[in-house]
Amino acid sequence: MNNLIRGVYAITPERSAIWSPEAIVDCVAAALDGGVRLLQCRQKNWHQAELIEFVGQLDALCEKYDAALVLNDVPSLQFDKFSGAAIVGVHLGKTDEAIAQARGRLGSKWVVGASCYNRFDLAEQAVRDGASYVAFGAMYPSTTKPNAVRAELDLFAKAQDLGVPAVAIGGITIERVPELMKAGAHAVAVVNGLFGMEPDVAQVCSAAQQWVDAVNDSES
Repeated sequence: MNNLIRGVYAITPERSAIWSPEAIVDCVAAALDGGVRLLQCRQKNWHQAELIEFVGQLDALCEKYDAALVLNDVPSLQFDKFSGAAIVGVHLGKTDEAIAQARGRLGSKWVVGASCYNRFDLAEQAVRDGASYVAFGAMYPSTTKPNAVRAELDLFAKAQDLGVPAVAIGGITIERVPELMKAGAHAVAVVNGLFGMEPDVAQVCSAAQQWVDAVNDSES
């Protein structure tokens, strides 16, 4: 499962007056059409029934494109209700279910990702508790989370010994992809840099192609 966590890691915009569920689904389809193959559904404070329906739509799209779908903090909403061919696991932050508890609940076949912010000790503990990958950030000033702590590039060099992929997140632009990949990041997570501030299917598809090309060029 660890080899799934690489390249462009797209994170859905959160539902808002601008971003309806339908608009999010349409733009996710555009991102997948542009070459993205790893998606995280990050949606907070939904009713379970509507979230199950929404995740089902994302799962169908990801299955169509042979992409992997990670769900943000779904164990607290009974993960077994979110079955789908493209769903590979969950991502957890500091206020979500504990890594060890999620791993115990889900077993060994699922991906369990861990937000580690700017702390290598959290990454070490997460791996001991069963994390499949760790995420560091914000790497740069972030419009999505303006108050997020800043993480240093050298975390990726340290993470090489953990034996799991390391994901960079926070304020990442295409121009910064080479720096992050050279530092040792296996994947770059992106929200606004891919989806923009408002729905635009054509723009998202074009942006996805550019992000995928940037990562591929950095890996070659």
